Amino acid sequence: MSQIAAEKAEAKCAPLPMQAPGSTWFAAMAGLWGSFVTLLAVSPASLDDAYDWLRGLPIVWEILMWIVTLPWTLAYLVSESSWEQWLQGVVIVLIAVIHLGISAPKSAR
Repeated sequence: MSQIAAEKAEAKCAPLPMQAPGSTWFAAMAGLWGSFVTLLAVSPASLDDAYDWLRGLPIVWEILMWIVTLPWTLAYLVSESSWEQWLQGVVIVLIAVIHLGISAPKSAR
């Protein structure tokens, strides 16, 4: 009888579905884009301060930070450009979609 109960217990313990590889990275990138857009709408002065801080770093650190923050820095530069506002919005959305597309989890082949 205990063997039957043990077999039933083993049958009920199905493995949990695995999280898609890279989904945590994608969630972090989407969160950073959400934070960027929120700051752009609510407090652009914060982004100005962050950009000034970035430009004030020693050259080696500035280059490294440009590499790490490239999509957001480009989006900030577009938002500060003299382009029309609708064009700025389109380009920022395009940058975000391309970056999130690159960051999206890939399915296993």
